[in-house]
Amino acid sequence: MLATLIDDWCETQRSLAFAFRQSQLMALRDPAHREKRTPWSALWREFWKEICDHLDLGDVAQGTAWLFEGLIALHLLRWRRPIDRAALEELCRGWADWLDGRLAGPSPWFDLARREAMALATQRPVGVETNASSIAAAAARTIEQHGIAGLTHRAVAAEADVTLGVVSHRYRTSADLLNAAFEAIYSRMVPQGEPEERLRTLGRQEAIGHLEGAFAPRANALGLEELSVATARDPAFAGFAAQLRYLRGRSAGPYFQAILGSDRPISPIDAAIFSAFLSGRGNACLHEDWTATAADAAPLLTRLGAWT
Repeated sequence: MLATLIDDWCETQRSLAFAFRQSQLMALRDPAHREKRTPWSALWREFWKEICDHLDLGDVAQGTAWLFEGLIALHLLRWRRPIDRAALEELCRGWADWLDGRLAGPSPWFDLARREAMALATQRPVGVETNASSIAAAAARTIEQHGIAGLTHRAVAAEADVTLGVVSHRYRTSADLLNAAFEAIYSRMVPQGEPEERLRTLGRQEAIGHLEGAFAPRANALGLEELSVATARDPAFAGFAAQLRYLRGRSAGPYFQAILGSDRPISPIDAAIFSAFLSGRGNACLHEDWTATAADAAPLLTRLGAWT
Protein backbone atom coordinates (compact mmCIF):
# COMPACT_ATOMS: atom_id res chain seq x y z
CA MET A 1 0.00 0.00 0.00
CA LEU A 2 2.82 2.38 0.88
CA ALA A 3 4.55 1.81 -2.47
CA THR A 4 1.31 2.08 -4.44
CA LEU A 5 0.34 5.34 -2.76
CA ILE A 6 3.77 6.90 -3.31
CA ASP A 7 3.77 5.87 -6.96
CA ASP A 8 0.23 7.15 -7.52
CA TRP A 9 1.02 10.46 -5.82
CA CYS A 10 4.22 11.01 -7.83
CA GLU A 11 2.80 9.88 -11.18
CA THR A 12 -0.95 10.42 -11.53
CA GLN A 13 -1.01 13.34 -9.06
CA ARG A 14 2.36 14.72 -10.12
CA SER A 15 1.24 18.37 -10.24
CA LEU A 16 0.10 18.14 -6.62
CA ALA A 17 3.32 16.40 -5.64
CA PHE A 18 5.28 19.24 -7.19
CA ALA A 19 3.09 21.78 -5.40
CA PHE A 20 4.09 20.13 -2.10
CA ARG A 21 7.77 20.27 -3.05
CA GLN A 22 7.47 23.86 -4.23
CA SER A 23 5.93 24.88 -0.91
CA GLN A 24 8.89 23.26 0.83
CA LEU A 25 11.34 25.07 -1.42
CA MET A 26 9.62 28.38 -0.67
CA ALA A 27 9.78 27.69 3.06
CA LEU A 28 13.49 26.94 2.84
CA ARG A 29 14.09 30.19 0.99
CA ASP A 30 12.02 32.20 3.45
CA PRO A 31 10.63 30.78 6.74
CA ALA A 32 7.74 33.25 6.38
CA HIS A 33 6.33 30.82 3.81
CA ARG A 34 6.05 27.99 6.34
CA GLU A 35 2.28 28.31 6.41
CA LYS A 36 2.18 27.24 2.75
CA ARG A 37 3.94 23.98 3.56
CA THR A 38 2.50 23.10 6.97
CA PRO A 39 -0.95 21.88 5.78
CA TRP A 40 0.66 19.38 3.41
CA SER A 41 2.72 17.67 6.09
CA ALA A 42 -0.15 17.81 8.57
CA LEU A 43 -2.46 16.13 6.06
CA TRP A 44 -0.07 13.23 5.44
CA ARG A 45 0.90 12.91 9.10
CA GLU A 46 -2.75 12.53 10.09
CA PHE A 47 -3.32 10.08 7.25
CA TRP A 48 -0.47 7.84 8.35
CA LYS A 49 -1.54 8.08 11.98
CA GLU A 50 -4.99 6.79 11.04
CA ILE A 51 -3.58 3.99 8.88
CA CYS A 52 -0.94 2.90 11.40
CA ASP A 53 -3.40 2.99 14.30
CA HIS A 54 -5.74 0.77 12.28
CA LEU A 55 -2.89 -1.70 11.65
CA ASP A 56 -1.74 -1.69 15.30
CA LEU A 57 1.41 0.19 14.27
CA GLY A 58 0.64 3.41 16.11
CA ASP A 59 4.10 3.57 17.66
CA VAL A 60 5.71 4.02 14.23
CA ALA A 61 3.10 6.33 12.69
CA GLN A 62 5.36 9.37 12.95
CA GLY A 63 8.32 7.45 11.57
CA THR A 64 6.21 6.17 8.65
CA ALA A 65 5.12 9.73 7.83
CA TRP A 66 8.77 10.80 7.82
CA LEU A 67 9.73 7.87 5.60
CA PHE A 68 6.88 8.73 3.24
CA GLU A 69 8.16 12.29 2.83
CA GLY A 70 11.68 11.04 2.20
CA LEU A 71 10.53 8.51 -0.39
CA ILE A 72 8.19 10.76 -2.36
CA ALA A 73 11.07 13.21 -2.76
CA LEU A 74 13.07 10.39 -4.37
CA HIS A 75 10.27 8.89 -6.45
CA LEU A 76 9.59 12.22 -8.15
CA LEU A 77 13.04 11.72 -9.70
CA ARG A 78 12.47 9.77 -12.90
CA TRP A 79 15.15 7.50 -14.29
CA ARG A 80 13.84 4.22 -15.75
CA ARG A 81 10.18 3.81 -14.93
CA PRO A 82 9.95 0.00 -14.55
CA ILE A 83 13.10 -0.19 -12.41
CA ASP A 84 12.11 2.85 -10.35
CA ARG A 85 8.73 1.27 -9.54
CA ALA A 86 10.24 -2.11 -8.68
CA ALA A 87 12.94 -0.54 -6.51
CA LEU A 88 10.32 1.54 -4.69
CA GLU A 89 8.43 -1.66 -3.90
CA GLU A 90 11.60 -3.15 -2.42
CA LEU A 91 12.22 -0.05 -0.28
CA CYS A 92 8.69 -0.17 1.11
CA ARG A 93 8.86 -3.92 1.71
CA GLY A 94 12.12 -3.26 3.52
CA TRP A 95 10.33 -0.83 5.83
CA ALA A 96 7.69 -3.48 6.52
CA ASP A 97 10.49 -5.95 7.28
CA TRP A 98 11.94 -3.47 9.79
CA LEU A 99 8.58 -3.16 11.52
CA ASP A 100 8.56 -6.95 11.85
CA GLY A 101 11.98 -6.83 13.50
CA ARG A 102 14.20 -7.92 10.63
CA LEU A 103 16.36 -6.12 8.11
CA ALA A 104 15.29 -5.65 4.50
CA GLY A 105 15.11 -8.72 2.32
CA PRO A 106 16.68 -9.22 -1.13
CA SER A 107 16.53 -6.13 -3.34
CA PRO A 108 17.69 -7.10 -6.85
CA TRP A 109 16.07 -4.12 -8.59
CA PHE A 110 17.41 -1.56 -6.12
CA ASP A 111 20.86 -3.16 -6.28
CA LEU A 112 20.82 -3.07 -10.09
CA ALA A 113 19.84 0.59 -10.08
CA ARG A 114 22.52 1.38 -7.52
CA ARG A 115 25.21 -0.26 -9.64
CA GLU A 116 24.07 1.73 -12.67
CA ALA A 117 24.04 4.95 -10.64
CA MET A 118 27.55 4.29 -9.37
CA ALA A 119 28.73 3.76 -12.94
CA LEU A 120 27.15 7.06 -13.98
CA ALA A 121 28.81 8.80 -11.05
CA THR A 122 32.27 7.57 -12.04
CA GLN A 123 31.80 8.82 -15.61
CA ARG A 124 31.50 12.48 -14.69
CA PRO A 125 34.55 14.68 -14.21
CA VAL A 126 35.65 14.98 -10.61
CA GLY A 127 37.18 18.28 -9.57
CA VAL A 128 40.28 17.56 -7.55
CA GLU A 129 42.42 20.53 -8.42
CA THR A 130 42.04 23.70 -6.42
CA ASN A 131 40.28 25.81 -9.03
CA ALA A 132 37.77 23.03 -9.82
CA SER A 133 36.76 22.62 -6.17
CA SER A 134 36.39 26.38 -5.76
CA ILE A 135 34.24 26.55 -8.90
CA ALA A 136 32.07 23.70 -7.58
CA ALA A 137 31.62 25.56 -4.30
CA ALA A 138 30.72 28.71 -6.24
CA ALA A 139 28.14 26.72 -8.24
CA ALA A 140 26.59 25.49 -4.98
CA ARG A 141 26.41 29.05 -3.61
CA THR A 142 24.87 30.27 -6.87
CA ILE A 143 22.06 27.71 -6.57
CA GLU A 144 21.47 28.55 -2.92
CA GLN A 145 21.28 32.27 -3.66
CA HIS A 146 19.51 32.34 -7.02
CA GLY A 147 18.01 28.90 -7.60
CA ILE A 148 18.62 26.56 -10.52
CA ALA A 149 17.48 29.23 -12.99
CA GLY A 150 20.44 31.34 -11.92
CA LEU A 151 23.01 28.57 -12.46
CA THR A 152 24.88 29.82 -15.53
CA HIS A 153 28.54 29.62 -16.37
CA ARG A 154 28.75 33.41 -16.25
CA ALA A 155 27.12 33.61 -12.80
CA VAL A 156 29.39 30.90 -11.40
CA ALA A 157 32.45 32.63 -12.86
CA ALA A 158 31.46 35.85 -11.11
CA GLU A 159 30.83 34.04 -7.84
CA ALA A 160 34.16 32.17 -8.05
CA ASP A 161 36.01 35.32 -9.20
CA VAL A 162 37.48 33.57 -12.25
CA THR A 163 37.05 34.10 -15.97
CA LEU A 164 34.16 32.61 -17.92
CA GLY A 165 36.67 30.62 -19.94
CA VAL A 166 38.00 28.88 -16.84
CA VAL A 167 34.52 27.73 -15.82
CA SER A 168 33.55 26.69 -19.36
CA HIS A 169 36.76 24.72 -19.80
CA ARG A 170 36.34 22.78 -16.55
CA TYR A 171 32.55 22.28 -16.72
CA ARG A 172 31.40 22.29 -20.33
CA THR A 173 27.65 21.81 -19.87
CA SER A 174 24.96 22.89 -17.43
CA ALA A 175 24.68 19.26 -16.32
CA ASP A 176 28.39 19.27 -15.46
CA LEU A 177 27.87 22.39 -13.34
CA LEU A 178 24.87 20.77 -11.67
CA ASN A 179 26.92 17.68 -10.80
CA ALA A 180 29.70 19.83 -9.40
CA ALA A 181 27.27 21.82 -7.27
CA PHE A 182 25.71 18.66 -5.89
CA GLU A 183 29.06 17.20 -4.90
CA ALA A 184 29.95 20.46 -3.13
CA ILE A 185 26.64 20.51 -1.26
CA TYR A 186 26.84 16.82 -0.37
CA SER A 187 30.40 17.12 0.91
CA ARG A 188 29.23 19.79 3.35
CA MET A 189 26.42 17.53 4.56
CA VAL A 190 28.59 14.46 5.20
CA PRO A 191 30.23 14.55 8.65
CA GLN A 192 33.90 15.34 8.32
CA GLY A 193 36.72 13.81 10.29
CA GLU A 194 35.08 10.38 10.58
CA PRO A 195 37.49 7.94 8.93
CA GLU A 196 36.11 4.58 7.87
CA GLU A 197 38.10 2.78 10.56
CA ARG A 198 36.48 4.89 13.29
CA LEU A 199 32.97 4.27 11.94
CA ARG A 200 33.60 0.53 11.98
CA THR A 201 34.48 0.69 15.68
CA LEU A 202 31.80 3.21 16.68
CA GLY A 203 29.84 1.95 19.69
CA ARG A 204 26.07 1.60 19.65
CA GLN A 205 25.36 4.31 22.21
CA GLU A 206 27.76 6.70 20.54
CA ALA A 207 26.11 6.07 17.18
CA ILE A 208 22.66 6.59 18.68
CA GLY A 209 23.94 9.84 20.15
CA HIS A 210 24.65 11.08 16.64
CA LEU A 211 20.89 11.13 16.03
CA GLU A 212 20.67 14.13 18.36
CA GLY A 213 20.24 17.19 16.19
CA ALA A 214 21.21 15.26 13.05
CA PHE A 215 19.68 17.20 10.17
CA ALA A 216 21.03 19.37 7.37
CA PRO A 217 21.49 23.11 7.97
CA ARG A 218 18.98 25.23 6.09
CA ALA A 219 21.50 26.42 3.46
CA ASN A 220 22.54 22.86 2.59
CA ALA A 221 18.95 21.63 2.53
CA LEU A 222 18.01 24.52 0.25
CA GLY A 223 20.73 23.69 -2.25
CA LEU A 224 19.82 20.00 -2.29
CA GLU A 225 16.12 20.78 -2.65
CA GLU A 226 16.79 23.11 -5.59
CA LEU A 227 18.87 20.40 -7.25
CA SER A 228 16.28 17.69 -6.63
CA VAL A 229 13.32 19.68 -7.91
CA ALA A 230 15.19 20.78 -11.03
CA THR A 231 16.29 17.20 -11.70
CA ALA A 232 12.75 15.92 -11.25
CA ARG A 233 11.43 18.48 -13.75
CA ASP A 234 14.04 18.10 -16.51
CA PRO A 235 14.33 14.75 -18.37
CA ALA A 236 17.82 15.81 -19.50
CA PHE A 237 19.03 15.11 -15.96
CA ALA A 238 17.78 11.50 -15.85
CA GLY A 239 21.27 10.16 -15.17
CA PHE A 240 21.68 12.59 -12.32
CA ALA A 241 18.27 11.52 -10.99
CA ALA A 242 19.59 7.96 -10.74
CA GLN A 243 22.47 9.13 -8.56
CA LEU A 244 20.21 11.14 -6.26
CA ARG A 245 17.78 8.21 -5.94
CA TYR A 246 20.07 5.25 -5.58
CA LEU A 247 23.22 6.48 -3.89
CA ARG A 248 21.38 7.52 -0.74
CA GLY A 249 22.69 6.31 2.59
CA ARG A 250 26.40 6.91 2.04
CA SER A 251 26.61 8.93 5.26
CA ALA A 252 23.64 7.52 7.23
CA GLY A 253 24.45 3.86 6.54
CA PRO A 254 27.62 3.57 8.67
CA TYR A 255 25.81 5.04 11.68
CA PHE A 256 22.87 2.69 11.22
CA GLN A 257 25.30 -0.22 11.05
CA ALA A 258 26.96 0.91 14.27
CA ILE A 259 23.56 1.14 15.97
CA LEU A 260 22.67 -2.43 14.97
CA GLY A 261 26.10 -3.88 15.65
CA SER A 262 28.57 -5.73 13.45
CA ASP A 263 26.77 -9.05 13.94
CA ARG A 264 23.83 -7.77 11.87
CA PRO A 265 25.29 -6.49 8.58
CA ILE A 266 23.05 -4.09 6.74
CA SER A 267 22.59 -3.88 2.97
CA PRO A 268 22.62 -0.76 0.80
CA ILE A 269 18.82 -0.71 0.76
CA ASP A 270 18.77 -0.65 4.58
CA ALA A 271 21.05 2.39 4.47
CA ALA A 272 18.77 4.04 1.90
CA ILE A 273 15.68 3.43 4.03
CA PHE A 274 17.36 4.91 7.09
CA SER A 275 18.45 7.92 5.02
CA ALA A 276 14.88 8.51 3.78
CA PHE A 277 13.58 8.29 7.36
CA LEU A 278 16.13 10.87 8.53
CA SER A 279 15.34 13.09 5.54
CA GLY A 280 11.68 13.25 6.51
CA ARG A 281 12.60 14.01 10.11
CA GLY A 282 14.96 16.72 8.89
CA ASN A 283 12.05 18.41 7.14
CA ALA A 284 10.15 18.46 10.42
CA CYS A 285 13.15 20.01 12.17
CA LEU A 286 13.56 22.73 9.56
CA HIS A 287 9.91 23.58 9.00
CA GLU A 288 8.06 22.60 12.17
CA ASP A 289 10.66 23.35 14.86
CA TRP A 290 10.86 19.65 15.73
CA THR A 291 13.70 19.04 18.18
CA ALA A 292 15.75 16.14 16.86
CA THR A 293 16.58 13.60 19.57
CA ALA A 294 17.68 9.98 19.59
CA ALA A 295 14.26 9.09 20.98
CA ASP A 296 12.76 9.87 17.56
CA ALA A 297 14.13 6.54 16.35
CA ALA A 298 13.30 4.63 19.55
CA PRO A 299 10.05 2.97 18.35
CA LEU A 300 11.73 1.82 15.16
CA LEU A 301 14.93 0.63 16.82
CA THR A 302 12.90 -1.12 19.52
CA ARG A 303 11.18 -3.16 16.84
CA LEU A 304 14.60 -3.98 15.40
CA GLY A 305 15.88 -4.96 18.85
CA ALA A 306 18.50 -2.23 18.79
CA TRP A 307 17.24 0.30 21.34
CA THR A 308 19.03 0.22 24.69
